[in-house]
Amino acid sequence: MPENNLKTGLASNPKPDFSKIVEKPRKSTFRKVAFLVLKIILILLIVGIVIGVVLGVLYYNNIKQTYNLAILSKVKLESAAHLVINRDFKGAAELLNSANADMAQAKSNMEKAAIFDYIPYIGRQTKAANNVLIAGLKLTDSGQKVLLLMEDITAPLKNESITFSTITAKQKREILEKIVSSESMLLEVQKEINDAAAAIDEIPDKGLVGPLRENIAPIKLYLPKVRDLIDGALPMLRVVPKVAGFDKPIAYLFLLQNNSELRPTGGFIGTYGILKLQDGEIKAFQTDNIYNLDKSTQPILKEPSPLPIAKYLEQKNWSLRDINWSPDFPTTAQKALYMYEQENKILEQLKREGKPLTSEQGTIITDTIPYEKVDGVIAVTPETVEDLLKLTGPITVEGVMFTDENLTDQLEYIVGQEFREKGVPISARKEIIMKLADQIRIKLFSLPMQRYADILDIGIKALAKKAVLIYFIDPELEKLILERNWGGQVKPYDGDYIMVVDSNLASLKTDQYVTRTINYSLNRIGDDVFGKISIIYENNADFTWKSTRLRSYTRVYVPEGSQLIGSTGAMENDKIKDPANTPGQVESSSELGKAYFGAFISIEPHEVGTLTFEYKLPDSIKIQINSGYYNLLIQKQPGVTPNLTLNLNFDKNIKSASPAEAEKEWFNNSYNFSSVLDEDKEFKINF
Repeated sequence: MPENNLKTGLASNPKPDFSKIVEKPRKSTFRKVAFLVLKIILILLIVGIVIGVVLGVLYYNNIKQTYNLAILSKVKLESAAHLVINRDFKGAAELLNSANADMAQAKSNMEKAAIFDYIPYIGRQTKAANNVLIAGLKLTDSGQKVLLLMEDITAPLKNESITFSTITAKQKREILEKIVSSESMLLEVQKEINDAAAAIDEIPDKGLVGPLRENIAPIKLYLPKVRDLIDGALPMLRVVPKVAGFDKPIAYLFLLQNNSELRPTGGFIGTYGILKLQDGEIKAFQTDNIYNLDKSTQPILKEPSPLPIAKYLEQKNWSLRDINWSPDFPTTAQKALYMYEQENKILEQLKREGKPLTSEQGTIITDTIPYEKVDGVIAVTPETVEDLLKLTGPITVEGVMFTDENLTDQLEYIVGQEFREKGVPISARKEIIMKLADQIRIKLFSLPMQRYADILDIGIKALAKKAVLIYFIDPELEKLILERNWGGQVKPYDGDYIMVVDSNLASLKTDQYVTRTINYSLNRIGDDVFGKISIIYENNADFTWKSTRLRSYTRVYVPEGSQLIGSTGAMENDKIKDPANTPGQVESSSELGKAYFGAFISIEPHEVGTLTFEYKLPDSIKIQINSGYYNLLIQKQPGVTPNLTLNLNFDKNIKSASPAEAEKEWFNNSYNFSSVLDEDKEFKINF
């Protein structure tokens, strides 16, 4: 190609201008972005530090003063507690008032520094501290009210030498009036304590600094106990004055239930009586052998006995001594009142006709306790009397010393053996019980007033353990009694339910030597839920004048709609009356809103026997489990404290449970629990 043509071609195809091409270097750009982000963070950090320093400078005094006020309040509260122990209620109330003012100032300081609430982590601490102060304000305010009430009530009792027996009737009535009038104030206290509990419940368990967490933990532990005390005190304030005959004199049918001879509501009723109260004073208390009332009247009244009593006691006619066949005490009490009235009508008729009155073994008696129209029924087992003897110390009656350790044995020996040897008439053998009760009353009323807190404690525990059961004819009073679980009711319950009820039928006083264990297992098989209850009886008795083979008719109450699948251990009768050892029939029926299965079992001395019931639970239990929860109520039979073991198996993992299992048992699909059944127990499980 000619040169000029080559030049022309090069000219027509100019070289590309690489200077106009821009390449973005990825690595250097990332570094710039990272640098900018770090710069922003650094600026924010510097700003945060500056703000923190400014806030610290601005609010340092507030925070320091708040801390000092909190420490001062704590010291005052501790001092108030010591004054309460020494019964200086007024001084304790003044300290609570002062602590309340300190907490109010501390809370005001916290509110001025509320900006800290929006700073992560720090805000968690300030909010927790604020909630503690809210609870403290509520508690110190309510505490003052309660202490001033106690000061007002106990003002006439400040003399150290004063006792219940030296307080005048007028003073007793004034005290009851003050208790009655305090109800509205205690309702306010109840609300304040509930508000305090709500404030504490809002505080998280985690993420708090050590000192704050350590001080909140005991509040979370003890506050529910304070709330329970107030919740329990309110019904008592409504009930106690009425129980003590404040509005009007009140009379009770008194039943002493011997739990060495166990029956559904506590024990065999060997002694009955009439107790009269007015303005807190015992106006009259008479007791008598129950056979003095029963024996003449039973063949005439001809009230049919429940079938197990007719079969195993061979008593076709029912009477007051065996009236506590229903485990539901309101039902038993109503039947007892009916039987008491009917038997007394027959006695009066026999007297008018000049016919003799008889007692045990045909003994002729001259009279019985005069009939009284009563307002309710009180049933007591000897364990309550034993607890009172711990306070009074030993008491001697007719040359016999009774202590908290020998009470039951002494009474059984005197009534069952010694009086027979001395030739004391059968009808008079239980007069010693009335004399003992009178001596206990005298000793209790002679105790200094500071010991009455101990008596109250014994009473509350006896009611919780069903050693004392109360029934009122007045429906409003009865409702209050049942709400506090003081009335021995077989409770309606939306969930799984168990109550094991043993009845000693002709085995003397053997129950005091028997160890009982209730095992309950629950399993899901296919689409159904099944329960299995085993009651293990260990008879540690010997053949003596008061102990023998155990003969128990046992009923197990379970949710209504439960269907019996199988049972083992049921007997037709004991080995003497049924040498062939014929398997017994299982009764399956329903009452009190429950299904129940019943069977007879007999265990020889130093042998062990087991009665087992397997059943399908109603669909309602399955529905609850499918909905993510399971509730179980186990009610204690009065008069006995068995061992309890639960083994509940589900087809899903347990999220939480109350009462909690041991930590090593958490987060699986089974719930295992063991304890003594000393009161009704409720179990709640969430999946």
